[in-house]
Amino acid sequence: MLFSFALSACGEKSQNEADDGQLIKLIFIGQIVDTANTTPVPEMLTGVESAIKRVNKNGGVNGKQLKLIICDDKADPNEAAKCARQAVREGVAASVGSNSNFSEAILPVLERGNIASIGQLPITAGDFSARNSFPLQSGSPGMIAGASRQIAEQGTKALRLVAVDSPAGSLNERFASAALAGSDTKILGLTLVPIEAPDYASYVAAAARDADGMVIGMNSDQAGRFLQALHLSGKKIPVALTVGAVPPAMVKRLGPAAEGLLVSAPFRPIETGGKSNAQFQADMKAHAPDGELNVFSQGGWLAAETFVRAMEQQEVTDFSSKSVLSAMSKLEGLDTGDMIPPLTTTKEFAAPYNRLFINKVMFARIRGGKLELVDDAWHDTLFQ
Repeated sequence: MLFSFALSACGEKSQNEADDGQLIKLIFIGQIVDTANTTPVPEMLTGVESAIKRVNKNGGVNGKQLKLIICDDKADPNEAAKCARQAVREGVAASVGSNSNFSEAILPVLERGNIASIGQLPITAGDFSARNSFPLQSGSPGMIAGASRQIAEQGTKALRLVAVDSPAGSLNERFASAALAGSDTKILGLTLVPIEAPDYASYVAAAARDADGMVIGMNSDQAGRFLQALHLSGKKIPVALTVGAVPPAMVKRLGPAAEGLLVSAPFRPIETGGKSNAQFQADMKAHAPDGELNVFSQGGWLAAETFVRAMEQQEVTDFSSKSVLSAMSKLEGLDTGDMIPPLTTTKEFAAPYNRLFINKVMFARIRGGKLELVDDAWHDTLFQ
């Protein structure tokens, strides 16, 4: 399924659309309709759209308007590959803020078309290694590593990991181990919880029996169930998890069960202020008032914002995919705002995380029902 918009609402034709040559075509590829794999839908797209609408309203990029093509991969790798081929046929300048589970099917096709993928949700190995990939965060690997390091700094010596029973969840022990190498915090093991688990009490008991700290790697719904079960068990134990697991709505729902949670965040958390978050929230209020404010819509917004700032810094006027890919590869300390540290793309890192340009997280905790920063610093993940 394919959608597009420029200045007009989706499906309507704007005056600018009449002359396609005056538009900068971008594409978003992700799970829009099918929610099979619990991928965040449709938050990243909403963030991308809200940023683009503001940019177009303010005159576009170097005098040209942005046109967003939206392609639903329907949680299907074959559909994801079709979306990538569509991007090549359409001659898009770049892919922005995509959230597909199937980058391995998308990135090689985009690479053959010299199309940069900017700010996609990094899930697969290709997100961190393809030459046309420009992730703006360390994803689950970095957040799990950051959460492990954060809880270790709070004095945890015997750590147990909890994750959804999936191929991705099974990797969490690797990330935590790398983060804690050389420390005196020991990982006791990984408790995997099936997605369909009707009752979390037995998993809580297994994870909490011998640990003095936990790191949870689950989505918001699953983490919420686990935390409620932990609270009801009466077991008092420090818990660290990723910011996507505890959006404001979940914190409110959990109530006392959320108090004291340690949080690892790839972006400056929305609730903690900053100029970028202020602009993000203003854009969402103006252009997507019903959209959810969370780390996923943040990521989509940041991807579009980064594209705009990179093209302006590099003074790009030829928005062919090859020119955009070249410009993205030359960034030195790009100021993307204060949602992430400055972006440099001229240096690659050791495999398999060659393209891990932003390898830091922020530490926060929940107090009095609100998320607040532990400090204003960016903390290293495991990738050094």
